[in-house]
Amino acid sequence: MIKLSCMAQMALLFVFTSLITACGGGKPEILMIDPKFAVVGQDLTIMGEDFGDEQGESFVTIGGVSPTLSSYIEWSNTKIVVRIPDFGESGLIYVHRHNQKSNPVLFSTLGSMPEFPKSQLGYAPVIKQIRPASAAIGRLIVIQGNGFGGARNENAVFFSWAAEQQPSVPAEVSQAQLIEARGYAGVYEVWNENEIHVRVCDGAAGGIVEVATPRGRSNAAAFKVDTRPGVKTIRDKRTYAVSYSVDVQTKNAEPPNSIYLWCPVPASTASQLNKETLAGSSKPFINDYHGTTLFRLTDLKTDDERRISVSYLVDVYSVETRIQSELAGGEANLPMLKGWTQASAIVPSDDAEIKVLAAKFTGNEQNPYLKAYSIYKGLLEEFTVLAGKTDVSIRQALLEKELGPYTAAILYCALCRAAGIPAIPVAGILCVKTGSAPPHYWVEFWIDGFGAVPVDIALGAGAADDSFKLRDDHETYYFGNIDNQHLIFSYGETLLSQIDTRGRTASREINYALQNIWEEASGGIEAYSSYWSDINITGIYSN
Repeated sequence: MIKLSCMAQMALLFVFTSLITACGGGKPEILMIDPKFAVVGQDLTIMGEDFGDEQGESFVTIGGVSPTLSSYIEWSNTKIVVRIPDFGESGLIYVHRHNQKSNPVLFSTLGSMPEFPKSQLGYAPVIKQIRPASAAIGRLIVIQGNGFGGARNENAVFFSWAAEQQPSVPAEVSQAQLIEARGYAGVYEVWNENEIHVRVCDGAAGGIVEVATPRGRSNAAAFKVDTRPGVKTIRDKRTYAVSYSVDVQTKNAEPPNSIYLWCPVPASTASQLNKETLAGSSKPFINDYHGTTLFRLTDLKTDDERRISVSYLVDVYSVETRIQSELAGGEANLPMLKGWTQASAIVPSDDAEIKVLAAKFTGNEQNPYLKAYSIYKGLLEEFTVLAGKTDVSIRQALLEKELGPYTAAILYCALCRAAGIPAIPVAGILCVKTGSAPPHYWVEFWIDGFGAVPVDIALGAGAADDSFKLRDDHETYYFGNIDNQHLIFSYGETLLSQIDTRGRTASREINYALQNIWEEASGGIEAYSSYWSDINITGIYSN
């Protein structure tokens, strides 16, 4: 029998324990996070169990994004401290260790920046130089100065906005029309105390650039937007008051439990910049969560009835584009357009039949603007678009050669992506008159150096409800232009993550918003029913 010295026994025990720690351990579990609401660049503390004594190959994801290695400040078996990355959105937090993923915990950034008043928190930011002094939409510019803050957080860059003002609007008000550089992942690439790298956002016009922080607004620095490929005109503002409600009734329920409702919010885009929440029946769980307002109903009992109602005031503008097709060349491989180019569950641009059809419509054409127009003309010539048609699958639509408004928009978007043209589907409502408004769908495609170009296949084909006054030039107008009766709820696809992996989710296909989750029930909810009302237009105001 071999006898080991005390020192050797301790060494062997250490090795054995290390092997167990490296190869085993329980599934990581998050017990709490602090804070639950924070800003980009702030330290986030995650408390829990079985994280591992050392980070090693373990990592954290926040909203699907993993922070860089330099962002981790502390890692122990029960505590992780990590700096929040600039992913721009709220989301679920997970701890990943040895191919195991922890329970999710919901986290929200406070990145939605209101108009900042001058404050006494410190000196306002100062812009000293912008390089280059002129750039096209989507191009990266460098803003140099001081007082910008160490990280983006709730700070933002504003450009002059391209919207035309009414002749009666005073000059000083007209000069104040600005658009925030937001809405796309990758708009901001660098933000520190003395330098900002930001891309010129769609809807920006020549005039000024400002930086806004909680300390106040910077000086207005002159900046010119290069409009060489063409000109976008945003005008004819119309304001709509809209509302809708959700009724929930439990059939069989026992606390504790929760029902989450992701209620779509009117989008902020270059043609729909200003929105105001008029009223809500209850306080949201999280405001402005991936283009939705998240409500939480808790501790419901059998036969409980709850209602959530919201209402908004939204400014909608018409958009007209004039593009010199011979100048609309170049690639649009911008980080901010990643979601405009890839196949998705909604947009099957990688489908073999769609690729063949895209090639047929575009032929040998290389110019992206002319390719987009060839696809538009091809669809109008080979397919019948019907306003009242019940939408079917893309596969069935290709077989029957008939399209409803939804399928027409999705098919056009898929064909554009298959042809190498960045494009996104847009969902919302047609605002014709007060009362219930029907869902409607259209597309925007991207031209390098110009920005987004709107296309409405259904209205271009003349597929409109009798209540909608169709233009005589509808076929030419709705390629490149859109009227001020299109109110947007989803600018692209809204991909949400469920709160509790054990919860049951529900979706609502082909509706006024393109989001994958609308409801989630967790806990002691055995059965419940829900009713989402149509969007109701309660007021229309022309300016």
